[in-house]
Amino acid sequence: MFNTKFLASGTKGAQIFAIIFLIGSIFGIYLYGFNFDIFLTVLLGYFLYGCLGIVVTFHRNLTHQSYNTHPYITKIFSILGCLGGTGSPLAWVAIHINHHLKSDKQGDPHSPLYKGLRIFGLSYEKEVDPSTRWKMRKIITDPFQLVLHRYYFAIIISYSLFLYTIGGFYLMIFLHWFPALITIVMSNVVNYIGHRPSWIGGYRRYNLRDQSTNNWVWAIPSWGETWHNNHHRHPRSFSCGEKWWEIDISALVIRMIMK
Repeated sequence: MFNTKFLASGTKGAQIFAIIFLIGSIFGIYLYGFNFDIFLTVLLGYFLYGCLGIVVTFHRNLTHQSYNTHPYITKIFSILGCLGGTGSPLAWVAIHINHHLKSDKQGDPHSPLYKGLRIFGLSYEKEVDPSTRWKMRKIITDPFQLVLHRYYFAIIISYSLFLYTIGGFYLMIFLHWFPALITIVMSNVVNYIGHRPSWIGGYRRYNLRDQSTNNWVWAIPSWGETWHNNHHRHPRSFSCGEKWWEIDISALVIRMIMK
């Protein structure tokens, strides 16, 4: 039986982890400084958790089912998404489906019109309405995804401890905590500026009933997620970029792994 109150256990910890990651990252920079090697390590982590985990898998695969790939790739990338600290795959999918159903209306968990800018705290509802539950019928019957949801916190903690064991505080911070912090912050930034047409770099190609907005300034740092107006017009497309200059790094990755 699917529990409509499952979201709390999969997403409440996002705020806690964000604060821990923030404090740890600041302390890590204090101890080790910030050089090019550290930059590359953090970038690698952000690519693994933010691009492969959140954007390529949580968003464009599990939520919108915009492409097909090998099941093992989905499983591995789903684990990477968990390590990003923004919620379990089930919780993430449920919330994003609600976002599209109620975009910029009351009940939209992301809209800056009602929620403002939440850098460290994603806003989640505790209930899943029937329409959302129906759209989630594939993921909520997947035993692997149910395991990831049930042991979401344990997965994050175990991974951090593993990195600490093999590489000490340095590896734990710069390959996990710091890039996970960036993933959390960027997820919220995308949710905010993706519905703010007045922000620098913002423009709308489609006149939709919400405030969804493309933004070229943040496209590369967000792995292509800020082609947001395009995405709201064509949510089932695996590529959010439509013009040649709308660079969508995640779509390039998807082209390499899709069947």
